[in-house]
Amino acid sequence: MNKKLKNALAATGAVALLAAATAAANTIDEKKDRKRYPQSGRMVEVRGRNMHVFTCGSGSNTIVMLTGRGTPTPSLDFKPLINRLASKYRIAVPEPFGYGYSDKTSEPRTIQNIVGELREGLRKAGVFPPYVLLGHSLGGILTLYWASHYPREVSAVVGIDTALPAQGEKYARSAVLKPILKTAAFLSRVTPMRFIIKSGLMDSCLTPFTGGQEDLIPIVRSHAANFKTSPGAINELFSVPKNCAEVSGLNYPSSCPVLMLVSSESCDLIKSDPSVSLDWMGEHEKIAMHAHKGKCVLLEGGHYLHHTASDAIAAEISDFIPSDECQAPSFRRILGRR
Repeated sequence: MNKKLKNALAATGAVALLAAATAAANTIDEKKDRKRYPQSGRMVEVRGRNMHVFTCGSGSNTIVMLTGRGTPTPSLDFKPLINRLASKYRIAVPEPFGYGYSDKTSEPRTIQNIVGELREGLRKAGVFPPYVLLGHSLGGILTLYWASHYPREVSAVVGIDTALPAQGEKYARSAVLKPILKTAAFLSRVTPMRFIIKSGLMDSCLTPFTGGQEDLIPIVRSHAANFKTSPGAINELFSVPKNCAEVSGLNYPSSCPVLMLVSSESCDLIKSDPSVSLDWMGEHEKIAMHAHKGKCVLLEGGHYLHHTASDAIAAEISDFIPSDECQAPSFRRILGRR
């Protein structure tokens, strides 16, 4: 064996050894963080894995909050809104696998799997339907599938700048990046990416997800690192087009009250993009007006309205779904359009 080949093999072995050591360090640190930052809700077993379901509040109506894609810790992210609603409603935030305190998963991130897991997690946590489903961003796709396939479980829907089924095409365009992103996900597990995120270098991006409690940034850093190094995160991204196609053409049941809250900044952003021919406000109005009781409201703020407009959102929800009016589907009185 010549000297160059020996050196190449030695270098390859050293890199492999370093990668294995880093991967082991990442795994150990993740386990330590689970003990360092205990969950505030309940852990339930769903399909052989642990799911975190945060609950609080009380009332005759249960609001289930469904996160958009990539939020590190949904149970913290929704805190500003939870704090304004918990005195009138029962609140539940089931964290999907790969998010927050829930385990990672290698199961395909199809809409059927995600909704099925969340339904099972809620029931095992003692949170039973009917639910007022509140979905942010891509969480809105979940509410549409859920209400269409399990109408008796859904008493009303609230959308916070929800994604539209037609947007699946945007994610489909990124399919050419699939090999690159898969490689990046693998590298993130065998490189110090976890410790780079936890060092605070990404805090400007992560602080908005602390629910207004900046002292909780270490928890959000840890969960962001978990998500970034999760194969499920990549699988979820590339499942978006198919998941959007699953709900394309569906409507919420006409008997299901629908409140759509739309971001003014999202409207402006889409109007300014010549490559997008989409009336953001108009499409959400169509969704709301399909229901006998439907309302669509434009709120000032960015895509994460629940970070900056939680007072306005809580006021709209309280007006649309009175806390003392039971929303059980079998007893609900359908009101006229708004």
